[in-house]
Amino acid sequence: MKLFSVTTIDVLGVANGTYSFAKGPELAHDRVLIVGGPGSGKTRFLELIIAARSLLAIGERSIEEESFIRPENQSCKVILSWQLTSDEQATIGAASPIVPTEVIFRDDEEDEVDARMRYLMERYAHDDETPKFEYFSEQRRLDVGGGGTSLDEEDQLFLRTFPGPRKCSWVTSLLAELADEPSKAARFSGIMERLSGSCCYDHNLQQLTSRGRPVRNLGELSASEADAVMFAATATLVGLSGSIILIDRPELHGLEPARALTGLSALGTDNQLLMATSSSAFAAGFDGAIVKLGSSAPSSNQGPG
Repeated sequence: MKLFSVTTIDVLGVANGTYSFAKGPELAHDRVLIVGGPGSGKTRFLELIIAARSLLAIGERSIEEESFIRPENQSCKVILSWQLTSDEQATIGAASPIVPTEVIFRDDEEDEVDARMRYLMERYAHDDETPKFEYFSEQRRLDVGGGGTSLDEEDQLFLRTFPGPRKCSWVTSLLAELADEPSKAARFSGIMERLSGSCCYDHNLQQLTSRGRPVRNLGELSASEADAVMFAATATLVGLSGSIILIDRPELHGLEPARALTGLSALGTDNQLLMATSSSAFAAGFDGAIVKLGSSAPSSNQGPG
């Protein structure tokens, strides 16, 4: 499943229009870059997608719908158009691989949503066969404090689109399990090799190393190393393949554009990356769709790919 386009009508902080991620008539880009200057609404745009998707799925965190409605209105609308895989299309009996879903935000009542798409959205399991909807917000950090969240699916489900800094409080627990789970250790190690040039998982020591020295505490990692660990650990635990991954400011903690794009693309197979950035370095030579915010109407162009 991938997002093909997003249409907004009277959403607070987002210009009306259709934001296209299309690469072809029925094909979405695997990489989408949301760009614009400070205050252009990049984070807001990602939050809107998450909120609309959450209203389609039972069990997601509660959404303050009125926060997306313009003060002079009583409602607003978002149309998410999805590109389904052939299996997903067959599962819900869709006539086309492109399926639009309409979500109305109201402050006074609930609306019926597409039950077929809700069925697809509700699925969750820690494997690569089950698509996820993953969000790495600009609040992300590698929490090294106590009281980490359980690794169980039931507890992890609600963290997939959680924006707060405690989202990755479970990473220490996962790292401790890698010594007994060679396949997970190999996946984590492979992603780290692509994301970081200084931090890796040493299979002989069965622990993280930074610049060749064992890491005794995650607080010893640099900001870019910690970011790499968060991305790699999440993909290793939940199985990020066939998933939609939203990342606010991938450059936030110092990941270089080329390394970041290579590493993020290695989180799993057939993922779609939706990234919001103010960094001109990320947009330079970007292979994918570029959507520019901040003007009166949405604009998009295709990268060199």
